[in-house]
Amino acid sequence: MHHKNFVICDEESDYARNLMQRIGERKELGFQMHMFQRLDQLEKFAEQKPIQIMLIGEDYPRERRMAIPAKECFILVKELGRALPEEQEIYKYQSVDKILTQILEISLKDDRVPVKPLKKEEGRLVGVYSPIHRIGKTKYALELGKELAAKGPVLYLNLEEYSGGEYYFPEHQEQNLADLLYYARQDVGSLGLRISMMAGRNGNLDYILPIPVVQDLKAVKEEEWLQLFQQILEKCIYEVLILDLGDSVDGLFRILERCDMVYTPYIEEPAAKAKLMQYTENLRKMGYDTILEHTVQKPVRTRNGGTVI
Repeated sequence: MHHKNFVICDEESDYARNLMQRIGERKELGFQMHMFQRLDQLEKFAEQKPIQIMLIGEDYPRERRMAIPAKECFILVKELGRALPEEQEIYKYQSVDKILTQILEISLKDDRVPVKPLKKEEGRLVGVYSPIHRIGKTKYALELGKELAAKGPVLYLNLEEYSGGEYYFPEHQEQNLADLLYYARQDVGSLGLRISMMAGRNGNLDYILPIPVVQDLKAVKEEEWLQLFQQILEKCIYEVLILDLGDSVDGLFRILERCDMVYTPYIEEPAAKAKLMQYTENLRKMGYDTILEHTVQKPVRTRNGGTVI
């Protein structure tokens, strides 16, 4: 198997090691990560193996770093705005996600580095929905996602009108699910890479920030949702796509019908059970019995304002 060699060379060993580990976590990119501190060792490596992407510190002599053959070379600088003729600079003291985003944006734009996602079998679509509110459904969906992510790559999408924002998703990302829908509509064949640039992480679980404006969520049509899910399952590394669904999403029942599995949390309380029964009867009356065939109803308990799965 031909690996895409991604090289980091910097005199700050802790910095380089952390950067290598964080980028290496994005296994869908298929990079083989390498780290060096000594330039002579990097030069010997370059004589033996091709380098697709190289990040190298500005403290190394310019003539020697420019002589190293790499399809794409970026100079890690401590201050922006320095004149580096014929070299691309990246500010080294920013988040790993921003560094990787800059690299992949250039690679996608110019098509100079083949960063195609790894091949896999089509993944599973798992829905989490309940007609009963305020019982910790989102927490349940996230815990389910983290449990599944211990076995393989999982992506979580929240399609609720009010998702909880920073309470559930504290890791700041510049783009959200609305941006992902835009990229999916373009169908440029790089959706997996776009997700890699956009995704936040909760443990091993990847997630895309929800759409923050309710009206924008409601404006997305059923066909667009289904097309997005299909593209993710076919073109991305994820083995499971988890949908945390709310009542405002267009085509809710069609989406639940498309899922391979649906989890419906509920609580042991008379009014809650009545709502669950009404929901079940509605599905049957509307001809969506197939949803019930792949639905697992999960009792949850609340304790001190939280949810016990």
